[in-house]
Amino acid sequence: MGLLEELLEMSSGWPTWQSDALRRIFATGAIVEQDLVDIRAVLEETEGAPISVPLKVAHIPTMGDGQTTVLQELRDLQHVNRFAPGSRIQFNPEGLNIVFGTNGAGKSGYTRVLKRACRARRSAEVLPDAFAESSGTPSAGIVVLDAQGNSILYDWQEGMHSDSRLAMVAVYDSHCGEDYIAQEGSCEYQPYGIPQLGELTQGMMRLQASIRHEREAIRLDVSPFAALKGAHSVGKAIDSLSADTDLDHIRQLGEFNQAHETRIVEIDQLLTNLDLEPQAKAKDGLATRLEQAASKCRSIESVSSDRAVDRLQELHASVLAAVDADRLAQGLLQGEDGDELAGTGSDAWKTLFRAAEAFSAQVYLHDEQHPSTDEGAHCVLCQQPLAQSARERLERFRTYVASEAATALNTANTALSNAVQKVADGSTDVIDEATLADLRELDATTADLIAVHQKAWSASRQWAAQANATEDWCCPRTSPAPQPALSAVLAEKAKACRARAVELRAANDETRIRSLSDERTFLAAKRGLAAVLPLAEQYVQDARKARRLKSLEDQLQTKALSARITKMSQQYITEEMLQAMKAELALLGARSQKPAMKSRTAYGVSMITLTLESANSPPSTVLSEGEQRAMGLALFLAEAQLRGDKSTLVFDDPSTSLDHRFRKKMARRLVELAKERQVVVFTHDAVFLTELRMAANGQGLEPTLQSIEWADHRPGAVVQGLAWENEKFFPQIDRIRKDAVDLEGVCNDHLNDVERLQMRNLYAMLRGALERGIREVVLHDVVHPFADQVKIENVGAVIGFTLEDWKAIVELHDDCSGVISAHDTPSDNQQEIPHPSELLERLKAIRSVFEGCKARNSEFERTILTHHRTKRNALRKG
Repeated sequence: MGLLEELLEMSSGWPTWQSDALRRIFATGAIVEQDLVDIRAVLEETEGAPISVPLKVAHIPTMGDGQTTVLQELRDLQHVNRFAPGSRIQFNPEGLNIVFGTNGAGKSGYTRVLKRACRARRSAEVLPDAFAESSGTPSAGIVVLDAQGNSILYDWQEGMHSDSRLAMVAVYDSHCGEDYIAQEGSCEYQPYGIPQLGELTQGMMRLQASIRHEREAIRLDVSPFAALKGAHSVGKAIDSLSADTDLDHIRQLGEFNQAHETRIVEIDQLLTNLDLEPQAKAKDGLATRLEQAASKCRSIESVSSDRAVDRLQELHASVLAAVDADRLAQGLLQGEDGDELAGTGSDAWKTLFRAAEAFSAQVYLHDEQHPSTDEGAHCVLCQQPLAQSARERLERFRTYVASEAATALNTANTALSNAVQKVADGSTDVIDEATLADLRELDATTADLIAVHQKAWSASRQWAAQANATEDWCCPRTSPAPQPALSAVLAEKAKACRARAVELRAANDETRIRSLSDERTFLAAKRGLAAVLPLAEQYVQDARKARRLKSLEDQLQTKALSARITKMSQQYITEEMLQAMKAELALLGARSQKPAMKSRTAYGVSMITLTLESANSPPSTVLSEGEQRAMGLALFLAEAQLRGDKSTLVFDDPSTSLDHRFRKKMARRLVELAKERQVVVFTHDAVFLTELRMAANGQGLEPTLQSIEWADHRPGAVVQGLAWENEKFFPQIDRIRKDAVDLEGVCNDHLNDVERLQMRNLYAMLRGALERGIREVVLHDVVHPFADQVKIENVGAVIGFTLEDWKAIVELHDDCSGVISAHDTPSDNQQEIPHPSELLERLKAIRSVFEGCKARNSEFERTILTHHRTKRNALRKG
C-alpha cells in the first residue's frame, strides 16, 4: 500500500468534516479561513452549513490505478475558454512532445483541461467563453493508451470526477514545489500527502485555538443572583444554574405579576396579625429602656430625697463639731512664750506642715521623726540649725497635727464637700424622647409623673447648693418628690412590659406564620428573579455555549493525527527516496542543495523529514526561488521514478524562475526522461524551447513540435511544427515553396495588386530564411541567439564554403531586399515583382547551395568532429 492509499484508508474512519477538510486541502493546497468557517458550521450543525464531502480516490491528485497511461489525444473541446468548438491536440505516444505558444495564444487552455482531467495537484476550474452570450459546461474527450497500446476514450466534463486511469498522468507546474514544503515553515520537504496532513493539523489547531479563545472570553458570573439563594424553588434553581438548566422552568419561576404583588401585601397584613413576635420584641425593648431610666432615677434620688438632705445637714453638723474640737486642740500649739505666728493651726498651715513632713521623709531617710527635732537638726525650709526652742515648737506642732481633732475636722470637711458635689453633678434627664413617647402610649400618667419628679429634683439641688454656699442648712426646704419613688414606678412598668412580651410569644401561631413567611420569601425571590431574568437566561445560554465550545475543542484534538503523521513519515521517507532526490538534483545541476533525512519533534511526537543539511530556516530565506523550484522538481521526479509505472509526465512552463544553468540542465533531464517514457512540455519560453531542441539534438532524439496560435479570432489553434519564427531553415524554405506553388496555381500571368503583395511577403520571408540559413547551415550553428555558448568545435565545418555559394546567397538576398517594400521608393525605380514560377526556380537553386553546405557539415562531423570528441573524452577520463 502506498502513502496516498494509506491516507485514503485512514480518512475513511474519520468524521466526515475532517475527511472533507483534507479533500479541500488536496483541491487548493491549503486550508483558508472560509474552510475553517465551513468546518465549524458542520461541527456545530449550524442551519445552512455546507454538506461535507468525504475524501475519495477522485479527489486525490496523482492517485491513479497504478497502470501505465500515455496521452494520445485531447479532442472535441467544447466551451473551453474561447476555443473553437471541436478544438483538438494530438501527442506522439513516444519521446518528447513540445507544445509552444506565446502568452495568450491558448496554450494554458489545454493545460487547464489536462490538470483537471488528470487530477493535477494544483488545478483551477476550467471556464467557458466569458464573452459568449450563452455558455455551457466545459468538456473534452481524452484518448490514452494503456500498457498494451490499446486506445481508450474518456469523456471529461468540468465538475465531474475523472477516471483513475487519467490520474496516472503526472502534471508538474511551478507551484508543485509548494506541495512538498512542511507547512510550519522550516526548511523541510516531504513526500506528497504528508504536508497535506500537516496542513490539516495546522488548520485544526488554528480553529481549536480560535474556539478556545472564544470560550475563555465567556464570563459565568453568579453574583447578580446571590440574593436569590435559599431553600425555596427559586433558590434551588439558582444554586443549580448551569448549561443543564431548563430555561422554560427558569422563565416560569421568574414570572411575577400584580397578583403576586397583591399577595405579598396580604401576607404582610396577615403576619402583622398573626406574628406577635415583633410586638413582644418591642415590649422587651421598652422594658430594657425603662429599667435603664429607673437606674438613673435611683442615682438622682440618692442625692435629692429628704433622707439625702438630712444627710447633708448631718455632715454639716459634723463639720461644726469638728471645728469646735479642733479649736480646743489648737491649745497644743501655744508655747510658754505665746509667740506663734498668726494663722498657725489653719488649714493652709496644716498643708504646709504636711508638705514639710513629706519632704523630710524623702530627704532624711534615717531620721525617726519628720521633721526631725533631734539635737543638731536643721529646718527643712531655711536649712538653718534649729535652736532648742524651735525644736520644742516643732514637737508641739507635730503633736497637734497628729491629734484626733485635726483629723476629724479634715474628714468632716471632705465628706460634706463630696456630698455637695454629687448633688451639683447630678442630671435630671433620665429618659429620651422616643422612650418617653412609648411610655406615654403605654401609661400617660406615669409619663407625666416624670416631669413632676424632675422639677422636685431640680429644686432640691438648688436648695443644697445655696445652703452649702451660705452654710445655712437650717433654711426652709423645698417640697420633696412625691412617693412612691419614680425609680420604683419605672421598674414596675418595665416588669409589666416583660410580662406582656411573654404573653405575646405564648399566643404566636408558629406553623401558620412559618407557612406565610415561606410563601412571602418565595414570592420575593420570584420578584427578584424577574428583575434579573435576562441575566439568568444569558448565564444559561453562555454556559451552554461554553460547554459546546469545549466539545468542539475536544473534537479538534490533533494528538492522534500527529502520531499518524510521524508513523507515515518514518515509513515513506526512506533512504531510497533520499538517494533518488539527490540523483535528480545532481542531474538538474543543483549542486548547492544537499538534502538529508532529519528526525525532529512536532506536536510532541517525532517526525522524519527531508531537509537541507545544516538549515533550520524557511526555504524562502535559504533558497532562491529558482532553487526552491529545483528542489520541488527533484522530489516530483524522484516520486515519479519510484512509482514504477511509465505514465506520461506533463510539464507546464517548468522553466519559470530558472536561470540559464537550471534551464539547460532541466532540458537535458527532460530529454533523458523522454527516452524511456512520454514527456509533454508546454512552454512559452523561446530560450527554453531552444535548450530542449539542442538537448534533443545532442542525444539523437527528434522531438514532436507543435505550436498554439490564434485562428478565426479564437485562440487554441494547433499548428504542426513551430511557428515561423521558431522553425529551422529547411522547414522555412519548404513552407515558402509550398506557398509559392499554391500562389502559382491561382495567380494571373501578370500579377495583380493582391498577388504582388503576396509575393512581397514571400520574398520577405525568404530574406529572413536566408539569414537563418547562414547561421544554422553555413556557420553550422556556431552562434545561436538563444544559446549561452559559442560552439567552437563547429567552426571547422565552415571550411569548404565557396565563393560561388556566397554569390548565390548574396544575389538572392539582394533580390529579396529589392522586392520587399522595406523602403518607400519612386515607382519608376521599384524592382519588378517576380512571378511565382521564377521564385520556385530561385528556391530550387538556393536549396542546392544549402544542401551542399549541410552535406559538408555532416561529413565534417563524421570524419573529424566525432573523432575529436572521442579522443578528448578519453583524455579526460584518463
